[in-house]
Parts: sequence; structure tokens; C-alpha cells
Amino acid sequence: MRAAADAAFYSKQRDAEGLVAMANAQGTYLRTLLDAVDNDYTAMRDFLMINNGVYQDIAKTNSVAIRDLQPKISVWNHGGADQGMNGGGNGNGNGNAMNDIAGLYKMLPPILDTVYEQTGMQLPAWIGTLGGAEPKPSLLAQQPRG
Repeated sequence: MRAAADAAFYSKQRDAEGLVAMANAQGTYLRTLLDAVDNDYTAMRDFLMINNGVYQDIAKTNSVAIRDLQPKISVWNHGGADQGMNGGGNGNGNGNAMNDIAGLYKMLPPILDTVYEQTGMQLPAWIGTLGGAEPKPSLLAQQPRG
């Protein structure tokens, strides 16, 4: 019984010594990197992120996130090139401010329609509703329960 306990203790002690040695080696590695980039923490961080594949992982995650999106491209034109944002000004910022605000409000419904079509997200009812928009079922409601 005592021999088994001594063996377990010796094993755990060796594991701990290995962890200390690894931590010391990592500290030496980081100090060497920091010296190589003249104590520029940003450069060291960027190197470590590139070296450890962080940017590649971010790109993969982003590609998975947008893979199933079905983008809709909309072009909103509220007047000619010489009429500013909403057709009420002269294009150089000297138009009527109320016309510019009205033009902004005219753009909101198509923007909100596009957001709804692509994501199923709607504004809270107290802000307003889009005509004919019915909420999409949430992903949680579609998953089988078990």
C-alpha cells in the first residue's frame, strides 16, 4: 500500500516538475520574441496570432457564418446626381435640411425589408411594423427537443 502511494506521489511530483519546466521554456520563448521585436508588444501579438493560425481560424468561422446567407443587393436612388440624397437639394449639402431628413426616412423601409428578408429580425412593435412581415420561427423552436 505504501509503495503504491509513493509511486503516485513520485508520478505527480514529476508531472509538476514537467509543468514548471514547460512554463519556464514558454517564458524564455516569449522573452526572446519580445527582444526580437524591440519590446513591441503589438508586433509580438501579431506574430503569435499569425504563427498560431488565429487569423485563419477567424476567417474559417466567418466563412461558415455567412455561407448560408442569401444576400440581396438593393439600389436606392432618390433623385439624380445633382439632387442630393433625396432629390431635394443640389448635391453639395446646401439643400433643405427637412428634405434630407425626409429622404432618410424614405430609405428606412427598404433597408428594414432587406434586414427582415435576410435575417428574420424585425424592429420592436413600438417602433413600427413592416406591412406583410410575419416573424420567422426561431432556430430554437425548430430544433427537436430531447
